[in-house]
Amino acid sequence: MTNSTVRTSTRLGHRRVGTAIFAALIALSAYAGAVGLTTGGLTLTADLNERLPLGSPLLGGIALALIVALPTTWVAWLAWHDDPRTDAAALVAGILLVGWILVELAFIREFSFFHPTYLAVGALLIWIGRHGRHDLPALLPRRH
Repeated sequence: MTNSTVRTSTRLGHRRVGTAIFAALIALSAYAGAVGLTTGGLTLTADLNERLPLGSPLLGGIALALIVALPTTWVAWLAWHDDPRTDAAALVAGILLVGWILVELAFIREFSFFHPTYLAVGALLIWIGRHGRHDLPALLPRRH
């Protein structure tokens, strides 16, 4: 193993631990939101409830768990295990998160500080997915 291979492996390993923690925090916040919506612990105004699909916070909570929490949990798990699928999963999870926020804004038509925050979080997941794919040693030209 050459020095450049060791450096690349170490750097990717450190980045994956950061990715695992980052994705786990996103997943935890999404699970918290999903539980809050499905149990009524996160109360919305009657006006906002009416704007939800089928007027159902329960459906919204289930959708949040499926569209945001589960994919970011998968990213966290893959990253923690330094799985080569981490970058592709991060890209997909980021796209889903950005899509979730845009659809949420279209339905509820009310803006909060969570929207730009989670748009940035989704963009960062997309960046992680795109950056990692370009960073893989197999994609780099070989030096002779």
